[in-house]
Amino acid sequence: MDGRRVVVTGIGVVAPNGIGKQAFWRNSLSGECFIKPISRFDAGRYVCRVGGQVEGFNSADYVDRKIVKQTDRSTHMALACCRMAAEDAGLDLEREDPHEIGMYFASLFGGMEFAEPELYAQRFLRPDRVSAYQAIAWFYAATQGQWSIGTGIKGFGKSLVADRAGGLQAVALAALAIRRGHCRMAFAGGFEAPLVPYAFLIHQASGLLSARNDDPGRAYRPFDLRCSGLVLGEGSGILLLEDLNHALERQAPIYAEVAGWAVTCDSYHWSAPSPDGEQLARCLSAAITDAELYPEEIDHLSADGMATALADGAEAQAISSVFSQAGKPPTVSVPKAMIGHTLSAAGALDAIWSCLMIKEGVRLPTINLETPDPQFEINHLRGAPVNQPIKAVLNCNRGHGGLNTAVVLRHCEV
Repeated sequence: MDGRRVVVTGIGVVAPNGIGKQAFWRNSLSGECFIKPISRFDAGRYVCRVGGQVEGFNSADYVDRKIVKQTDRSTHMALACCRMAAEDAGLDLEREDPHEIGMYFASLFGGMEFAEPELYAQRFLRPDRVSAYQAIAWFYAATQGQWSIGTGIKGFGKSLVADRAGGLQAVALAALAIRRGHCRMAFAGGFEAPLVPYAFLIHQASGLLSARNDDPGRAYRPFDLRCSGLVLGEGSGILLLEDLNHALERQAPIYAEVAGWAVTCDSYHWSAPSPDGEQLARCLSAAITDAELYPEEIDHLSADGMATALADGAEAQAISSVFSQAGKPPTVSVPKAMIGHTLSAAGALDAIWSCLMIKEGVRLPTINLETPDPQFEINHLRGAPVNQPIKAVLNCNRGHGGLNTAVVLRHCEV
């Protein structure tokens, strides 16, 4: 590994199972499913009528009321997470060089909850009924811009659109910027508020959504033979990444080290992953190599878990391929089964789960996984959380058309 070492020093999270690190972790340990019937809009006409909703989030508690009116719910959640991450890390932004702090944020739909009624007004009412803030509220870089304006941060930054792989890509690119010396710290993660008709229609048309509405708590079942499809969730996860030396100088808390990462693409079909999982396996192996580890040194793998037979089969095949020769294969789970797939926020939330698992020495299971496919030799973790030391976690997320991203987080040895 060349360049600076990168560590996670702060965590901010807004998710269906909790707002803030403590509530998020406490409810993660409970094993409760937070997928419920959609109440944010009338989902009666859709195949899927359940989702992971964030309850009790008041934007005005974290964001200036003027900004709340000008931006989307997804931006509100992300800005709240940025503040939480800075506070969790004990970071005083006014004492840092603003040019040494970067921002890498991912979103698939941007501010669609704000934009959808405005687009309706433009098409079916009158142009003068459209909010002037439509031009910025839907914009993918709105969160980055608002966080920069509010804090004075002027460092390297990117707004990523990489479907479900975006959150992990944001973490990887932020770590790469620090490793290469472009900045000393970076806010990295993803945000998504897809519980709107437009997002549901897109996913329904693609055939990805679960139709199991009679039992919401069991609608999302990754890797189970009775999986029925994806369930969407909303939320945001932001991590503060930092150069190790800088973190040690200011005596910051350290959750884990961002040790390695990789990105590949199946180049198979515009709408589906390759069923053989070959390029995903290459991605997982490359991330492990970048972390200067061997497969047997990975203790746990946090999988993408699309909950479709094709996607889960390809992912299972990739995992089996990478760890088939490892004397001690990692435990594998999909913690997001508790809250739904939050798309671009999912990778960041997976990374936060990984940091907390490493810190607390606890491995989270996949809920609702009752009958794994026996043709794949995977060490699925089911049932209850397991108290077991964990030093290295491999996180995997994939995007539309076969985009693969993997990030290794490990215990930081100073």
